[in-house]
Amino acid sequence: MEATDLRRLADVPVFAGLGPARLRRLLDRSAPRTVRPGVVLAVRGQPAEHVIVVEAGTLTGVHETADGKRLRLGDFVGPCAVDKSAVLDGGGYTATWLAATVLRYRLVPAGELLRLIDDVPAVRRHVLGHLAGRLRDRQAELVRTSYADAGTRVAAWLVAAAGRSGRRVPLPGAQQGLAESVGMTRVTVNRALRTLADAGLVRVEPGAVVVLAPELLAARATAAS
Repeated sequence: MEATDLRRLADVPVFAGLGPARLRRLLDRSAPRTVRPGVVLAVRGQPAEHVIVVEAGTLTGVHETADGKRLRLGDFVGPCAVDKSAVLDGGGYTATWLAATVLRYRLVPAGELLRLIDDVPAVRRHVLGHLAGRLRDRQAELVRTSYADAGTRVAAWLVAAAGRSGRRVPLPGAQQGLAESVGMTRVTVNRALRTLADAGLVRVEPGAVVVLAPELLAARATAAS
């Protein structure tokens, strides 16, 4: 059992370069848990006392406003560790994190991640690279939100998702989930998908979108760049 747990931890990118002794230390300070879809693991703003390590399944981050609107910040497929920035700045979890599928995860104490960042150059480089990539993504998203039409924003989301999952892009939460991801209404997203489908770029299926012309869709996604 320990060998399996060590392998699962080693599959998490931020821990990939750790030796057995450091991995065992993480195992000793966390316990695996399995939850059903919809279970909330952490609430936005709560003190980030742990980093959430997803071993299997999909975790969704959302931001809910006081008037009931929801922005989906992303779907994260294990193995991965999420909300490292919350641990780094001590400002509380940056999203409300809930299981999108059956989820196996563990909560690694924040101090353990901070210790690894201080002591292990490979971990430090991974975290810095991850944060730099997120900053670049946010800047691109700001440009799209400010200047792009709905079709461009949906196309950009599909291009990024296809890069992770392949040409068939699952839609967690169906078109409503996609609308929450791009900050638009479901009606607007539905209209944008129909436009992309009419152009031969995608095919819309129940719960998924199939990318038919990746290069043309990528060109559509950069219309506002």
